[in-house]
Amino acid sequence: MKIKANAKINFNLGICGKRQDGYHLIDTVMHSVSLFDILQINKAEKITVYCSNAEIDEKENIAYKAAELFFEKTGVVGGAKIEIIKNIPTCAGLGGGSADAAAVLCGLNTIYDAKLSEQQLCEMALSLGADVPFFIKGGCQRAQGIGEVLTSYKPLKDGYILLAKADKKPSTAQMYRLIDQNEPVIVNTEKAIEYIEKNDLKGLSKNLYNAFEAVWNKSSLKSKLYDFSPLAVALTGSGPTWFVLFDNLESAEKLKLKLLKENIECYIVTPKSCALEFE
Repeated sequence: MKIKANAKINFNLGICGKRQDGYHLIDTVMHSVSLFDILQINKAEKITVYCSNAEIDEKENIAYKAAELFFEKTGVVGGAKIEIIKNIPTCAGLGGGSADAAAVLCGLNTIYDAKLSEQQLCEMALSLGADVPFFIKGGCQRAQGIGEVLTSYKPLKDGYILLAKADKKPSTAQMYRLIDQNEPVIVNTEKAIEYIEKNDLKGLSKNLYNAFEAVWNKSSLKSKLYDFSPLAVALTGSGPTWFVLFDNLESAEKLKLKLLKENIECYIVTPKSCALEFE
């Protein structure tokens, strides 16, 4: 089975507090976009994972952990040969690893005819990471709690989004420790959702906020992204990738050309209505 695992961006991300077990409570609007990893999954006697990014150790790869979890929880006897072509940058706030994990769970569920429901897959996915359930559902989702409470909305249809990643960042855990130095920030996710469902890019552009921007407020990249009059510039995840919202492709391409000349990693994507595409 061949699966395209699409990345995500956060149109909004607020930190609402922290549970006693240390997990942060969030309120975020996540949306699938058209940058994707490609996974080829086949039945096998044991689990093996080949990844085009040689820096990711096989057994530390979340895709490997997802396969282990599937066989452990379902009691299915077997294995999987998993090949991953990585296009989504790692440690970028785009959910590449989580997308791969969700693809493995859904792929194995189909290949082995395990008949797990979407809800069962989401429950299994949560133990791998707070944003993995999003990739089971995909499209446009409001995520609350620690990320496990998902509400689906009509996805955005239009717009061009330039993703730009230049800075390196500490671990996500360290990013949360940095954000803990600030007061919790409540964001108006309802407004962003309203404009997404109306497919109103200008309205959406005025309602983007990410609490982690407080950590990245000295980013040298952000100021460069305002060239060519974008509708908005905002952070995705805990960074370090910024996304730039345009209503026309020409301006996005001009900015991409400028950034590439400065050796800044960047991509132009469009909104997607799903996280996983099966071929």
